[in-house]
Amino acid sequence: MFGFDGEYRRRPVQNLGGTSQTSDRETIIRKAAEERLKRNQMRRENNGAIVLQSYTRSFIHRHRRKCLEREMFDEFLRSYRDKLMEEENLAFLLKRIVFFYNAKETRDEERLIEICQHILRSPARLLQNCVNEYVWLHRLKKLLDLCISQLAIAHGSQAIPLRMLETFTAEASIERYIENDKLILIYLDCIFRFLVERDYYFRLRRLLEQKCPPLDGETLHPPNHFSEAIFQLMLRPLLLANRSSFFSFGEIVYRSFSKHVLSSIYSEPIQYFIIPCLAECTEFPFEYLIKSLARWIPVEQAEEINKDNDPTSTFGANFSVTLSGKCRTSISQTKTKDFAKIFTCFLLHSLLILDRKHLKSLHAKSLLGDYIKIIGHVSPMILRLPKCSLKRISHHANDIEDSSTEESDDEERIYTNQRTLQAMDVVNTSSINTALLTESERQNLLKCVEMLNDNQRVQTIADNIENYLKDDGVLQGLCEICHNLMIYNKTAIFDYKLLYTLAFMPNFIRAVWFTLVAQSQQQGFNAPLILISKGVVPKVPNVSSFVSLLATFCMLFGRLLPTLHDIEFCDEKLLIEKPLQPTLHVRLMPFSLAEIVQLSKTLKEVSLGLVELAFPETRSTLNQHYRFVLGRSDSDDKRMKQQKLIWSNLLKVVVFVLNQIHTRDLRLGFCPESHWTVGRLDLPLDRPSDLPLTRGISSRTRGIRPFQPIRDFTREDFENGPPMSTKQIRSITILREIPFVVAFSKRVNILQGLVAADKMRIQGHLQAFLQGPSIMLTVRRTHLYEDAYDKLRPENEPDLRLKFRIQFVSSLGLDEAGIDGGGVFREFLSELIKTAFDPNRGFFMVTTDNKLYPNPNVGDLLVDFEKHYYFIGRILGKAIYENLLVELPLAEFFLTKLAGKYADVDIHQLASLDPELYKNLLYLKDYEGDVAELNLDFTVASSSLGQTQVLELKSQGQSISVTNSNRIEYLQLMADYKLNVQIRRHCVAFRKGLSNVLPVEWLYMFSNKELQILISGAEIPIDLEDLKRNCKYGGDYNPEHPSIVAFWCALESFDDMQKRQLLKFVTSCSRPPLLGFKDLDPPFFIQNAGDMERLPTASTCTNLLKLPPFKSVEQMREKLLYAIQSGVGFELS
Repeated sequence: MFGFDGEYRRRPVQNLGGTSQTSDRETIIRKAAEERLKRNQMRRENNGAIVLQSYTRSFIHRHRRKCLEREMFDEFLRSYRDKLMEEENLAFLLKRIVFFYNAKETRDEERLIEICQHILRSPARLLQNCVNEYVWLHRLKKLLDLCISQLAIAHGSQAIPLRMLETFTAEASIERYIENDKLILIYLDCIFRFLVERDYYFRLRRLLEQKCPPLDGETLHPPNHFSEAIFQLMLRPLLLANRSSFFSFGEIVYRSFSKHVLSSIYSEPIQYFIIPCLAECTEFPFEYLIKSLARWIPVEQAEEINKDNDPTSTFGANFSVTLSGKCRTSISQTKTKDFAKIFTCFLLHSLLILDRKHLKSLHAKSLLGDYIKIIGHVSPMILRLPKCSLKRISHHANDIEDSSTEESDDEERIYTNQRTLQAMDVVNTSSINTALLTESERQNLLKCVEMLNDNQRVQTIADNIENYLKDDGVLQGLCEICHNLMIYNKTAIFDYKLLYTLAFMPNFIRAVWFTLVAQSQQQGFNAPLILISKGVVPKVPNVSSFVSLLATFCMLFGRLLPTLHDIEFCDEKLLIEKPLQPTLHVRLMPFSLAEIVQLSKTLKEVSLGLVELAFPETRSTLNQHYRFVLGRSDSDDKRMKQQKLIWSNLLKVVVFVLNQIHTRDLRLGFCPESHWTVGRLDLPLDRPSDLPLTRGISSRTRGIRPFQPIRDFTREDFENGPPMSTKQIRSITILREIPFVVAFSKRVNILQGLVAADKMRIQGHLQAFLQGPSIMLTVRRTHLYEDAYDKLRPENEPDLRLKFRIQFVSSLGLDEAGIDGGGVFREFLSELIKTAFDPNRGFFMVTTDNKLYPNPNVGDLLVDFEKHYYFIGRILGKAIYENLLVELPLAEFFLTKLAGKYADVDIHQLASLDPELYKNLLYLKDYEGDVAELNLDFTVASSSLGQTQVLELKSQGQSISVTNSNRIEYLQLMADYKLNVQIRRHCVAFRKGLSNVLPVEWLYMFSNKELQILISGAEIPIDLEDLKRNCKYGGDYNPEHPSIVAFWCALESFDDMQKRQLLKFVTSCSRPPLLGFKDLDPPFFIQNAGDMERLPTASTCTNLLKLPPFKSVEQMREKLLYAIQSGVGFELS
């Protein structure tokens, strides 16, 4: 601090030391800089001293002036005590008390009480003056403000200030002195505007918290008179704003009320008294509150966008702005902060309580849309709940992903899966920031989630949402609610009535999708749908709306699809139910087949883009110029990583619904050819072994996770080999989640490459020379299955991937001559599979179309049947492992169980098991009469060995009749029993055996039909040119030999069936290899049989055709047809 002695100019400072002769240039510059810093520091100190001195002088002067005014007030009060209500006298006192009043001064309290008492004796005169002259109105406003301050004094008088507030703010009391209603509204508008701008609601809230006694729960009765008065003081401005014609007044009142009462942290009086009383108050203007909040949403969103686009956030704190710029920034930040304080979890809770008596009237007043927008805008607060708050439903406890690759007893539980539940699984919710979540906030958010599931609220929205389908804001708000519930609870589609109800509203689902499409068309290349398809993060303003719309659409549509049978899915002629024609079917399918094709194409591109975003490269592939053009910044990437939970869920639900559409297309074939495959995929297909789809993949993916920044690898990460690259992770994700985008031939190449690498690791390179580890096996031809089952038990041969050396024993008990170079093993495996799957053996049954599936009643034949299915699964896995094609027509639903990630199949697969039952169940679903008349109950009859047993589909099912209300449950339970329950143990054992040889993860790349092709080959015409190019010849045969020329000429005259008979005659399989005859191992071989009198014969174990040298084409054709149609092979040798 500097004293002022009258000198206003700085005296020059002279340095008498002279200039140093030894100073260099750097020293001079440094000293000049130091002196400049000293001068700047001195200037700042002087300026600071001037400010402090000015403030001090002002304070001292005001204090002296107030003391003087107090003396004048007291003197005047003593002199004119009997004439205070005269205008001049009252004006004299009011002017001074509003100037010097200080709540900390005891005498000021007494002065205020005394003047208020005089005013209350005759309020009419003061009110008349306030209406006629603004200066009196201003004095009264200040006086009422002092009364509120007086109420806050702990031991001060409360009766008089409270009566002042009631007298001069209650419309009923004012009407006794002023008859003009318009003047009354103007008067109250001015009074409350002044008070509200001075934290009226904040101060009333503090008063209530101080004076209200403790409360144990909700109450509609005021705890004391003071609480009742405060409630009325809070309510009056709200009621006035609803009637006032001044728009700004309502904005001020409701913003302050929302900020300080509805949105602030709850106290007991607010939570248990004020909010319940407002909810039950019929006069409370809930509609005006909704209108106000709806108007503030765009303002807050615009402020958020401006904040994200603020250049200071990009270029750092050194970005210089002018003083006016700073002022504008300060005001903008104040508004944003103000709105941020309004849209809190407590506002969400307050709205869900206050709407009790207004839900039904909202739609009539066209406010339901605004209501949905507000709830949707605040609903992201739900995501602040910690993971421990998630409700775990008991019937979902075992919904875990099938993991057949793990050899554990937990395999039994994989058949309790639900496709929908698993697809909705999300990453750890603890990643959401909950550090600032208080216990009060947590409890209120849990109540909000519960209230969002209220029947009346859900029904109101469902009944009226059809009227808002063209309002993008309402759709966005409702999707926000659904999306946040989905993120919070992975079983939300089953736990919350809102989501479950919307899932069966096709018009809503259709509107959401076409809203997304319309946004994409309007925004062009900057549309989120297009940018994400290209692997680019959209700009921040578009992301939240896009994600909530797309995720909600996928979840709801994915829930609807399993409930539609194929007829409903395809039939576009189903009519919407009309009141006059209630018997017409309701069309639940939101889209036509043509729209589904385009929809699936878009979702396919989005899913590929999400995979690219989920696993980014170490360095961005976009340069800075490209980032600028697309509006992408580093802050967008950071925001996306912070919201990895939401993006991970989006990827899961998109993949979920896309897989459902693809599965439906496999059955119905409504998509064009090559619709699902994508040619631009950059997968390491040239080295399939670089895709480690093995049991140890988890250890190698530890360094990279979806939608998370890439971190440095540690020593632990390298223990199981080098961590996988981003390209490998992307490839594996695609092959696991959406493998159908890769061409089938490429996936077969990947499988063969993985098998070849595994063979080299297990069998070694010496197997080509009949050396190395192998399994020696001697089996009797007459007891092929029994010997193989006994000698290939897991206890005897734990690893069937080793090379087999087979020695056959003839029916005479003698060893057959010859060394197994591979052909004997192929014969052994082919014959073993045929006898194992033979329905006469009892392990498998045939459907009406002669397809094989496990025998449900095999338990009556064998107690340890699971061991046999485990063994049969191992030998089938060995056949696929050795690329051996076998004629094995498996039922479609059984193939789905083998190839799918999910063990259970749904009712749509029932047609492949029992078409008649499937038809009857569909008839029951659409039955228009009373289902109870059919006399059905929840039981099923099971026949085994001539005995019939009645089994219950659910507890006490025999006493529960099937009615119109529970018939859907009956259909599901019946289909589940037929497809899953009765063969559950069979399939578990079979899959475990299959995965013991061939990791089942490798089969996830294929659909059920593609798995059938892997096992038995493709049902395509035989390409003779391909066979001719890859055919080998023995003896004196060569491509130009006359007999060979005649052979090919004879084959060209065969029809397709005859060609297949020839192929089966030579190779034991009527279907060509998957990738052509170049992959046939051993290759197709023709050898001279010598004697022209004999018929052609074959050795199927070596794919050898023994062909006599017939000369003419006619003779060749005749002999070949006789041989291949006789149905025998070796017997003709």
